[in-house]
Amino acid sequence: MTNAERNQINRRIALLERATALFGRFGGLIPMAVAFLNRWPTQVELYPHWQVGESWKVFLSVYLYWFAWLALGRAISFAKASLAP
Repeated sequence: MTNAERNQINRRIALLERATALFGRFGGLIPMAVAFLNRWPTQVELYPHWQVGESWKVFLSVYLYWFAWLALGRAISFAKASLAP
């Protein structure tokens, strides 16, 4: 691998790292915005009522986005480690 290729890959990894940081900061708002636009749930209920209502979908989607952020972070760390000389 030449230095030019290595520098291009490092730039792409840095761009992905910045996008992941923004996703980690604002990614939890995406399910909330979708829930607000779909008009569900009209009120967030806590246990035990949230199991029969629709509010569990909001909590589940926030956790799924959080796990996606963690997976992106791990992928970036593995990519950086594979490029280390």
